Amino acid sequence: MSLEETSAPPEPPPPEPPPPRSSISAQRLAAQLLDEQDRVYLEALRDAGLLAELDAEELLRVASEVEETDAERRRVDLLELYFDAAGDEEAARRRRSADRFFVQRVGDPATAAGLVERLAALTPELEGVVLERIGGGDGPLVVRSGESFSAVLDDYEEETDTDQIDLRELERRREDVPMVTVRGLVRALNVLLDKQGVRERLVSLRGDADREVYVKLGVAEAVQLARSGYLEDVEAEDVMELGGW
Repeated sequence: MSLEETSAPPEPPPPEPPPPRSSISAQRLAAQLLDEQDRVYLEALRDAGLLAELDAEELLRVASEVEETDAERRRVDLLELYFDAAGDEEAARRRRSADRFFVQRVGDPATAAGLVERLAALTPELEGVVLERIGGGDGPLVVRSGESFSAVLDDYEEETDTDQIDLRELERRREDVPMVTVRGLVRALNVLLDKQGVRERLVSLRGDADREVYVKLGVAEAVQLARSGYLEDVEAEDVMELGGW
């Protein structure tokens, strides 16, 4: 008698329980409050591995609080409402840490060192991250983590997008403070993450005229969101360049 004849067939997995009625009601109400573009956008982010805590009840809360405005501003508003977690500081920290959510507003006071500190808090794989110059005051500006460092490339000669934050005006008052862009710092940190073997990197979600937004994504998910028009970079080459892949 063969083994196949004596072995019992495997038990089928138990069916998943249906969602509770409260979740179904919340989903229906949220669908009425959000337009189709909102729903497709949030679903695309969830498919990319973001917004893990955006269940039906939380979606209804976010949908109830977001205000009517243009599409780009509304998308960033939806994100900030989710990551603020209705004022629950512990949940907000957990969500921001999980997705490495970073937002910078145009006009908010900022220094290069302060931005590096905030970004470093979202990249725990990198230890002792600092911004410094190599070879004196005229040397290249780098982000260093231990023995590894990455140059902060000069974006000033490039044509900047309207939502890109150029910190030169903010830091012109202090000659000793380096002048950088958020994108330049993110690119340098991504190179350091690559050296540590971290596959998920910081990428730039499409922001609005006042806010620049970054989250963590893998390369396949980043390219897919770029093709869908949800990243600042629309070309795969630009996504790869920013992410250091």
